[in-house]
Amino acid sequence: MPHVTVRPSGIEFPAEPGQTIMAAGEAAGYRWPTICGGVGDCHACHVEVLDSPEHLGPPNHCEQHAIKTLHRGDRVRLACQAAVHGDVVVLKR
Repeated sequence: MPHVTVRPSGIEFPAEPGQTIMAAGEAAGYRWPTICGGVGDCHACHVEVLDSPEHLGPPNHCEQHAIKTLHRGDRVRLACQAAVHGDVVVLKR
């Protein structure tokens, strides 16, 4: 089962293959910041992928638009949309 590690906190939790970062975190008992409830509208859940971006599924249309809007580089993903397919390390301030 893949694991997500969140820096700088060091929190680590498992993710079912294909589960989003946010859903996996919430299933493990962590509250993930969101205003829209995980539909990709608020962008509050965005993370920077520090390691193994290839272990996330490709961004869908909603997430592609958000990434362009955020202007934070090519390693930014929405935790509510990014599907986990292997171990990944993300930065969430």
